[in-house]
Amino acid sequence: MSPDLFVSYLRSAATGQNFPDSLTSQREAVSRHVGRCGRLVGEVVERASDPQQPGLQAALAVCLRHGAALLMAEFDPLSGDADFLRALSRDLRARNLRFSAADRPEVSEHSLGIMAAVAEAEARHGISRTPETLVRRREFYARFTAERQVRPVAVRSDSSVAIPPRPLAESLHRGEATSRSRERAAEVAPILREIRAAGALTLEEVANALNALGIPSARGSRWYPMQVTRIEKRLAAAAAQDDARSKLPRSIGARSRSDRTLEARPA
Repeated sequence: MSPDLFVSYLRSAATGQNFPDSLTSQREAVSRHVGRCGRLVGEVVERASDPQQPGLQAALAVCLRHGAALLMAEFDPLSGDADFLRALSRDLRARNLRFSAADRPEVSEHSLGIMAAVAEAEARHGISRTPETLVRRREFYARFTAERQVRPVAVRSDSSVAIPPRPLAESLHRGEATSRSRERAAEVAPILREIRAAGALTLEEVANALNALGIPSARGSRWYPMQVTRIEKRLAAAAAQDDARSKLPRSIGARSRSDRTLEARPA
């Protein structure tokens, strides 16, 4: 796919705003971006009031037809919308397409999934953002995107990133601290998976990413490679237990309940 071809994706102004002026400013931003990087081969305008977003799918189809990258003129207003980010990331991956944002040059197809997971964590778990955190995140996305361009994300089998399961029972005696660690593992799991999927291969890369994103560890401090190892092992162990439970024959569970009923019944 040629990196110098773009299809612009414009969104109409919200109700009450000047529609022509909004499109004009977006086209100007697209023109500046394309002038530095390549040329425009198509444009799609989306009605912001349409929740189905048919324009986005149309733009992706044009990108696929021309081997072009999707260029969004005004990405920032949607940069905290986890549903939009995750859907866009999924659609780009499915079609193996690139992504650029005229108003957020640090964003790429590699960072969208991570951004979605972070937005979800903020909403669900109260992970706060500060101006300093936002600056660090943008710097991280820029570095991460640059690294992925130099070192493309390799297609990996599941086993290449799988962690040998460790039974959770071996650490249950640690009490409240372990309970909090398990909660933190569940909270950061989507972010960690996206960081791995985006191409982070080493424990140090994952730890650095979590620190740059402003995601606190269980103790509210920095992440280190050993902590990432523990989290991944907890997640792998929990997944293994869930998988084992799902594979138990129903007849065994039914027979066990029947046996308990007979035992409870008076002779």
